[in-house]
Amino acid sequence: MSSSPTPPAPARPETPASVKVSIGVLAALALLLLLNALLTFAVRETVIDTLAEAQPGSPRSDAERAVLLNLTQAVVFGVLAAVSALFLARGRAWARWTGLAVSVPLGLLTLGATFLTGGVAASSLLVLVLCAAAGTSLLARTTTAWASSGPRSHSSR
Repeated sequence: MSSSPTPPAPARPETPASVKVSIGVLAALALLLLLNALLTFAVRETVIDTLAEAQPGSPRSDAERAVLLNLTQAVVFGVLAAVSALFLARGRAWARWTGLAVSVPLGLLTLGATFLTGGVAASSLLVLVLCAAAGTSLLARTTTAWASSGPRSHSSR
């Protein structure tokens, strides 16, 4: 037995502001998408009826398919954004890439849908702003350096 004290563990580097912003924005995006999916699911028949009435030449099944696609997209991107925020907060480097894989395609899909429909809904604008903020903060040099440094970037933790 040695009488010398064990050296203290190295201090974890301070989390940069860009990482904190990434976590917050991804969590907000997840919350928005999952709440949207939950509310749409709760009133799906009304949404389908409204969509079907807006396009009288189209069958009701087209409206049902559109609502199902919207629900699926919101749930998939919402869950991925939540997972990314949760594990980025725990220091996992792969969560940065997951966050980018959520924010960039979702932002492009929302932008494309906005141009196709010819109008901007408040929720679409909010999703675009959150996706831009997430992408920007996840690509920041400080986030990249923080995510790739130390034991947080390895799966041994």
